[in-house]
Amino acid sequence: MMKLKLFQDWLKREGIGLAVLTHSDYNLTYFTGIKPSAGCLSVRPGQATLFLSPLDQKPVLKGITVQKLEQNWGKQQHNVQIKKVGIDKSNITLQFYEQLKKIYPRAKFVDIAEGLARLRMIKTQIELIKLAQACQITDNVFRSVVKNLKTMKTEQDLARFIQKKIEEQGAELAFPTIVASGKNSAVPHHITSDQMIKSGFLLLDFGAKHKGYCSDMTRMLYLGKPTKLELQTYNLLLTVQQKIISQIKLNKSLAELNRLARKKLGKYSSYFIHSLGHGVGLEIHEAPKISADSKEKMLKNMVFTIEPGLYFPGQFGIRIEDTVRFDGTVKVLTKSTTKLICV
Repeated sequence: MMKLKLFQDWLKREGIGLAVLTHSDYNLTYFTGIKPSAGCLSVRPGQATLFLSPLDQKPVLKGITVQKLEQNWGKQQHNVQIKKVGIDKSNITLQFYEQLKKIYPRAKFVDIAEGLARLRMIKTQIELIKLAQACQITDNVFRSVVKNLKTMKTEQDLARFIQKKIEEQGAELAFPTIVASGKNSAVPHHITSDQMIKSGFLLLDFGAKHKGYCSDMTRMLYLGKPTKLELQTYNLLLTVQQKIISQIKLNKSLAELNRLARKKLGKYSSYFIHSLGHGVGLEIHEAPKISADSKEKMLKNMVFTIEPGLYFPGQFGIRIEDTVRFDGTVKVLTKSTTKLICV
């Protein structure tokens, strides 16, 4: 399965005798290809067992034994003295953690979240294909939005239209769609409302999830005719985004890309209030984070967003976001035009 052997080799190098991932953890999905309703994945160097709820269909998995999850799950574990147990602290309940401590009272528990994130950060060819397909679906939907925008009355109308068009292509929403009209666009994570779509900037941030993999794109539309200042501000942001994408190179510091974006924004940099980008994969936000405190460098087969934004409270906001792949050269996977479309 997906990089399972690499994960087992890493556990061995780290001296971790056992790693346990729960059903709610995307890392379990990463290794098994399924998202069960209940259960856990037990991984040791050279061995992996998926304990699955009897309510879920039993899959056939290469390199992973599948067993039924019983009430006395702890007794199903092999009677081996484990000195170090790996858990993903960001994806484990306190209840399950306490249960594990009772099963392995002498073991040291270590957080393996960072190791898992680094493993998933570099995409396989299968993942890259799925990500590109999710981006293609997103582009298709944007074209439909532009054609049908005049029939939409509220932000919610448009969000529902986007969801419908994504589902028509056999995908689902990667995250709740953001439709932000007028002053609402100044709130980066505006919650789409029943507000009427007004003249001015219209921010659309949406993505498709296809075969488990996500896309993420933000485009701006303008209802009416933009002022000279609005157009200048938009073009500045677009120039910065394109400049940053052109600067992506192997081993380039991600923190440096973030710094460069802020430098290029000049006097407007204080209105850029979030990170420059984030990794995309099974989850809409995953490693690497492209921010001031990022320690990562650009590596081959990373997939991530580049999304500079400017937000002027009480006035308007602008964000231009693309999902990008780096495989030695830069490939923008979301291909919808970034030219400001005025309706």
